[in-house]
Amino acid sequence: MSLDLNLLRTFLSIYDHRSVTRAARELALTQPTVSHALGRLRRALRDPLFVRGPAGYEPTARASALATVFRKAVIAVDDAVDADRIFDPSTTSRTFRLCLTDIGENAFLPRIMKSLVAQAPGASLEVVPMQISQVPGWLAHGEIDGAIASVPLEVSGRRTVVVDERYVCVLPAEVAAPEPRISWDDFLALKHVAMDPATGHDQVEQAIRALLVERVVALRVPHFSALAEVVVGCGMAAILPRQMAARMAEQWPVAIRELPFDMPEFDVNLYWDAAVSSAGAAAWFLDLVAEALGVPGD
Repeated sequence: MSLDLNLLRTFLSIYDHRSVTRAARELALTQPTVSHALGRLRRALRDPLFVRGPAGYEPTARASALATVFRKAVIAVDDAVDADRIFDPSTTSRTFRLCLTDIGENAFLPRIMKSLVAQAPGASLEVVPMQISQVPGWLAHGEIDGAIASVPLEVSGRRTVVVDERYVCVLPAEVAAPEPRISWDDFLALKHVAMDPATGHDQVEQAIRALLVERVVALRVPHFSALAEVVVGCGMAAILPRQMAARMAEQWPVAIRELPFDMPEFDVNLYWDAAVSSAGAAAWFLDLVAEALGVPGD
């Protein structure tokens, strides 16, 4: 059995978007054409591949397994075709995929998009929410082009984009003592809002557990968007990277204080899989991301 490359692209578009309609829009095809292609795939593979669910077209177990194989095949073909020609960002219509935490979206996305729009006006960017344990697999399978994280990852490509970052405590300005470092008594007296460890910000939790200290975490959230309003409106504290805390302080009446315990500074890195994204459009995109964040290209 052989499958047309266009069928594989159609399958992957439906898989990524969980929608025939959105897949048709991305592929510049009519919805009946995409539905017909899905029917051909179902008959050829003898599996429904997608079933309707609350969030759209949910892949079957067979479809999830095939997605990795098909994506590698499409990437390999595209790389082979592009090997003898120079990638031209000014004419590309490619969709790039970058994995970011919610904090990363706020800190990095405006600069990345500004560069992408200027250099590749026909391209688009899809941000994939961070699930730190899944990132190495996503990179290896070509499901994302890159990821920006502060947690060290075992992947073959890495470039530092933020140097000497550190965590600080953010609390309402009205309750903050004037000292630059919050005291242990004040730190433990406050209720805390914390980020979900799956987003890649578990270093603080590990450090606090190692000290055998228990803070009161009254709220744990997977997104940064409501954090500032909760801190100010509910009189709570949060621990954030310094750059993100500074951005919050520009818009909200919060104070920034050093933590009552020592934590090492850390680097934020752009990660990729060298076997998948070492040339062509993906390599160009990774250079763009690094340069947009102030890091010279290799």
